[in-house]
Amino acid sequence: MNERITTAFPIRSYPYRVYYADTDAGGVVYYAQYLRMFEQTRTLYLEDCGIYLTELADQNCLFVCRRAEVDYISSAKLGDHLDIETRISGLGKTHVTFSYTITCPMRKNQDGAATFIAEGITKLVSIRENEGHARPIRIPKTVLDAISASTIDTE
Repeated sequence: MNERITTAFPIRSYPYRVYYADTDAGGVVYYAQYLRMFEQTRTLYLEDCGIYLTELADQNCLFVCRRAEVDYISSAKLGDHLDIETRISGLGKTHVTFSYTITCPMRKNQDGAATFIAEGITKLVSIRENEGHARPIRIPKTVLDAISASTIDTE
């Protein structure tokens, strides 16, 4: 795998409240909703770096998901206030990998720590579309510069 695994990028924490639409009939978060949570916080992370996906799309640069993984540890429930830690954990020439950890601070485990809900990753590939065909492209320098600048801003 041609990817630089790194801990150089900051972890950013985002709140998320569980609504009825997130849950199944039993008030438990539906398993696929975690991927949506990942997408929301990934977008916020990029925006915090000054990267706006709509602007990139206008330049025919899209990020598509190539891989997604979720490990479910404990169920999130209707009304929970979650904390989603998001970070860039790998960076290649054409792709970026994000890692996520979801906890529920309002529910404590026996040690008094926030309940661990789930963790996961998504790997995104930078592509360009041309007449209905997509091909991978290098991540634009402006994106790499903005990501690199975010490591300086948070230290």
